[in-house]
Amino acid sequence: MAKKEKYTIQAEAGLLVIFPCYFWHSTIPFTGDSKRICISFNLIPLDR
Repeated sequence: MAKKEKYTIQAEAGLLVIFPCYFWHSTIPFTGDSKRICISFNLIPLDR
């Protein structure tokens, strides 16, 4: 069985991270005083 790679992305203002839905992902609880915005969507590219 192949070794699974683990990536950690450090949050920063203005950062947008896009990845395939089949990647296992999670977040840690947000404890800051500012707002945290999370947006989830499915994107289906058109073949043109």
